[in-house]
Amino acid sequence: MDLVIRNAISDTTGEPVEVGITDGLIAAVAPTGLPAGAQEIDAGGGMLSPALLESHFHLENALLWDGVINQSGTLHEAIELYAGVKKKLTVDDIVERAEQAIRMAVANGTLWLRSHVDIDHIAKLSILQGVVAAREACKDLIEIQLVAFPQLGMARNPEAVEMMWQAMEQGCDLVGGMPHGERDMDDAARHIELAFEMARHYNVDVDMHIDETDDPYWHSLELLADKTIETGWQGRVAAGHCCAMSVWDEALAARVIDKVKQAEITVITNAPINLMLEGRGYAHPKPRGIARVKELLEAGVNVVCGQDDLQNMFYSFGKMDPLEVALITAHAAHLSAPHEIQAAFDMPRYNAAKLWRLENYGLQVGAVANLMILDARSPVEALRRQPDRRYVIRNGQVLVKTQTVTRWSTRHV
Repeated sequence: MDLVIRNAISDTTGEPVEVGITDGLIAAVAPTGLPAGAQEIDAGGGMLSPALLESHFHLENALLWDGVINQSGTLHEAIELYAGVKKKLTVDDIVERAEQAIRMAVANGTLWLRSHVDIDHIAKLSILQGVVAAREACKDLIEIQLVAFPQLGMARNPEAVEMMWQAMEQGCDLVGGMPHGERDMDDAARHIELAFEMARHYNVDVDMHIDETDDPYWHSLELLADKTIETGWQGRVAAGHCCAMSVWDEALAARVIDKVKQAEITVITNAPINLMLEGRGYAHPKPRGIARVKELLEAGVNVVCGQDDLQNMFYSFGKMDPLEVALITAHAAHLSAPHEIQAAFDMPRYNAAKLWRLENYGLQVGAVANLMILDARSPVEALRRQPDRRYVIRNGQVLVKTQTVTRWSTRHV
């Protein structure tokens, strides 16, 4: 075998495991005793897990921090600030910042990333050119999907509709949307209809920003679920953010969650950025500003977590680590029981792999050897400590090796 990993524990059972890799695929899995490989890794008792997925991000505005501070801290101001910046972005600038973000992500064990690309009358297709170039520059490190994202609307911004069609021809993999950015629910329905026309034409999945607001008027998630069922797109649609459900009444929430389940929509919660942006206009008590994660999980909805932004006018923090996002999600959604912690740990792993419809994801024989080894013994330890990813392996090849060593002064040993 090309590579053998020894002295690891399984991410699903916690039991000892060895894995042998040949030609980029997992060729053998056993508790111990695999024959020697051309290369060997001692996992040191660490957890062996399939690699992570970042399912909701914006590469083109990563690390846009200096000189564009969001004074109010609101989503509205962030969008206005970005509108003033985006038309000035160059391909080289986008590639440089995007590559920094991508390398952070890969070092943290992320080997798949989905990025939404602004398509509108301001920047036209210039941002797409930059992100496509960044994807090409990093193709040996990570798989990147691009979502055509009409942040400024389609029903009220007809120019964007034609550019969305062009974006699908020029490098985008999925059709996006932001129906709550329209004037009302009628326009939101038209926005969703336009997006599905494109998705059906190209036979691609749909991934929309949905109800990213603390205004309970908006329930375009229901429209999205209805359209998904109508078009037979079950299992091919994702809804990001879904913040308004935190302020819906219980009857509306129950009705929409049931439809989301029927439509097999994956909900991508973006807890870090939504906790930061939503609820600012409220006196106390303030809404939590995130999707009803616990209720969605209890209903059997596939829930994934996403970073969204990295140190820019939308979000001031971030380190491109899905385990950090999962930990923040667990706090915000009150996921504290062992099975709930397991669910949070799985959001950027098995749940996200289901969203991406990845075949051969996991530690079983025949799976592609996209793996990470982390210094943890359990899901709660992985989230609590967010330890180094000792090794990140892509297609059977070691991409990254990281180990932080703490040395105590001799007088304290």
